[in-house]
Amino acid sequence: MSLSNPFRLRSRSLLSTGLRLALQLILVVLLAYLLLAFSPLDPINSYLNGNLFGISAEQKAALISSLGLDQSVAQRMWHWFFELVQGNLGFSQLYQQSVLDIIKERLPLSLLLIGLSWICSLFLGYGFGLLAGLYRGGWPDRFIRNGAWLVASVPSFWLGMLLISLFSVALSLTPVCCAAPLGMQFGEQSLLSMGHHLILPVLTLTLVHMAPIVLHTREKVIDVLESDFVEYSRLHGDSNASVLRYHVIKNSLLPAVVLHFASFAELFGGSILAETVFNFPGLGATLVKAGLANDTALLMGCTLISAVLVFIGNLTANGLARSLLPGERR
Repeated sequence: MSLSNPFRLRSRSLLSTGLRLALQLILVVLLAYLLLAFSPLDPINSYLNGNLFGISAEQKAALISSLGLDQSVAQRMWHWFFELVQGNLGFSQLYQQSVLDIIKERLPLSLLLIGLSWICSLFLGYGFGLLAGLYRGGWPDRFIRNGAWLVASVPSFWLGMLLISLFSVALSLTPVCCAAPLGMQFGEQSLLSMGHHLILPVLTLTLVHMAPIVLHTREKVIDVLESDFVEYSRLHGDSNASVLRYHVIKNSLLPAVVLHFASFAELFGGSILAETVFNFPGLGATLVKAGLANDTALLMGCTLISAVLVFIGNLTANGLARSLLPGERR
């Protein structure tokens, strides 16, 4: 009986997680499809790149029928869902490719950009927050805290354009755009060239998304330093290095990691803007182009994958909070 209880709890947890994911995906897909269906953008005009008057009425009617626009929104949605269940995400009219092939090509670039930005913003944000908390009230604290508030209030697309004008245009140190030199794929270039093209998008996302970690870590470090167990440790002659290692870092690092996982949705949203500004051929920029071109199949496929990524980030944060942080276990 004692062995079956943990198994039942684990099964219930997996079932609950699966139901939450299914409900979230259904709501996201439904909302995205309805927004696109009632968008003021004309899908025929978008398909013809604005050359709507270059075709006859008969050609337009045939195009409407081939794109399924003569069906109701419910019929089109049901047809898309039926194809999805069979593993078919549809065909992109914008890129003239299978949606699945486009996602396979562009998702790794987005994951690389988001992953590097996530790691850099976590380590830099925690490091600066730790420094600010240790020097509370001093000039390092004031400088870091004010800088974090400033960066947190700056939109990622504006910061990206500012970095382009400084490092790419004024100083000519970095490429203006793209993930590789013209005429080359990302994987065809050298590692040095990869880093050269990634540095500005990663820097943009890192600066914007490290600010919450800086401010959160600073407050957590101050709380730990003012706690009774740190005072007790110091009364017993423990050095500052020992207090930092066994109390401050131990009690402030995990909350920062959990917060960072919980903010994955904001990081992904910022990556969409950054990819658009830097013309980085990732999933985020593809999603924006699909929306502007009214490419239903591509937009829905990108939206579906994005919702799954955000769900995984939130689920990881919830799992870490329950298993590692005191007071979060149920």
